[in-house]
Amino acid sequence: MNWGTKIFLILAVFMLCIVAVGFYMVTQDTDSLEEDDYYEQGLNYDQAYEKKQNVLSMKEMPTVALRKDTLYIHFVSKVNKGKLLFRKPSDSKLDRELPFQTTDNLLVLPISTFDKGMWNLYVDWKSEGKDFLFEEHILF
Repeated sequence: MNWGTKIFLILAVFMLCIVAVGFYMVTQDTDSLEEDDYYEQGLNYDQAYEKKQNVLSMKEMPTVALRKDTLYIHFVSKVNKGKLLFRKPSDSKLDRELPFQTTDNLLVLPISTFDKGMWNLYVDWKSEGKDFLFEEHILF
């Protein structure tokens, strides 16, 4: 085989790979750069901002600790009611929303069923008539 044929074959394989990757990207139905509910999030931005400011101004920031297969969330106030939203940045199908209610400062949650990796935790709760929102990035 001469050098001209080898160059032609290498270019043909390269072009075939580029076409295959392009076809694969077009057939995937996910857009990881955009939230599914971005419009609703934009409409509710003011409420979320106010909840985050309540955490800072009223010094109600919870502490999040991870020990083995258990997640501990320690609140400042004793009576809390709300929801935990776990978002997996790499796969939105694994997202979970868990309601909670505490009569103590501590919320204990087993996480052995969660996939390993990076998670975004959103704690949205109400305590003493005020709404709060806290975000934390955690690694299981």
